[in-house]
Amino acid sequence: MSGRFLALDAGNSKTVAVVVDGDGAALGRGRGGRGDIYNAPTPDHAAQAVLSAARAALAEAGTSPGELDAAAFRLAGVDWPEDAPWWRDRIEAGLAGLSRFSVANDGFASLRLGALDGVGLAITIGTGPAIAARSRDRREACSGWWVFDNLGGWGLAEGAIRAACLAWMGLAEPTVLADALCRLFDVPDPYALRHQLTRRDRKLPADAELRATRTVLDAARSGDPVASRLVAEQAAAFARYAGWVAEQVGARPGPDLPVVLNGSIGTSENPVLREALIVALRARYPECAPVVASGPPLAGCVLDAFAEGGVALTPELARRTVELLHPPEFLDT
Repeated sequence: MSGRFLALDAGNSKTVAVVVDGDGAALGRGRGGRGDIYNAPTPDHAAQAVLSAARAALAEAGTSPGELDAAAFRLAGVDWPEDAPWWRDRIEAGLAGLSRFSVANDGFASLRLGALDGVGLAITIGTGPAIAARSRDRREACSGWWVFDNLGGWGLAEGAIRAACLAWMGLAEPTVLADALCRLFDVPDPYALRHQLTRRDRKLPADAELRATRTVLDAARSGDPVASRLVAEQAAAFARYAGWVAEQVGARPGPDLPVVLNGSIGTSENPVLREALIVALRARYPECAPVVASGPPLAGCVLDAFAEGGVALTPELARRTVELLHPPEFLDT
């Protein structure tokens, strides 16, 4: 099938873009930095990250914006009604000639990976949370600024560091996280760990704490009570917020609103949080049968771009899109 389509997924750890043909084969790829207008140093920094990734993908594909059949931009931070028009203005100015494109919160990127018609509830657990729903009557809602818990990788990591330090201080229950995090950060004790993370002349990268995410998942899987509670608390919170987002579109997780899980933690080879979330969702919504996304959110963005361009979506096209989309390292954080 002929055609050229641009898909872009922007989050708080990276922005990734791909140009594909109508068969789902990647023709060009691009990467950029943090694309969230609320968490980048400035909104203009976020716009630059998004536009540079898109331009890199277009350049590698040998395609201009005006040659695209359609494009889909799924961006963290498209949270309020004014955010999508803000982005549309920047995209139109920065990618001159682009005529058909859509802008939405990144939570919507995974919906077609659960159901090709884009109806459903997507729960994405990555660096942070992204929850979005679309009902059969096409009402839409996302979690946006309505998450008041520290969820996702940051929440797990910071909770683990807090628990390890409080245990060392004798103010909380002992946990294997204390020794595990000291090994991870190559420090002798939690005093040195806390110092490394909070000192004025900090040497560690700004996102170094995220390294603790895998550690807490591994500790929970091995049965550590403290790590297990951190995971259970996250699962319960995700289930509550997912239910609220579903209510905003007048639906209930179940046969009429299928649930798809995605994100680096939601699809991790360590299933401990995913399994806890499925249990929490089923407890609230017995008819809910969550599925794990077959590909990364960027694959869902490609399917959105196809739909935007009038391409008929089929399971075979979706499968090819996921298989041909990327080398694994392209999406590494």
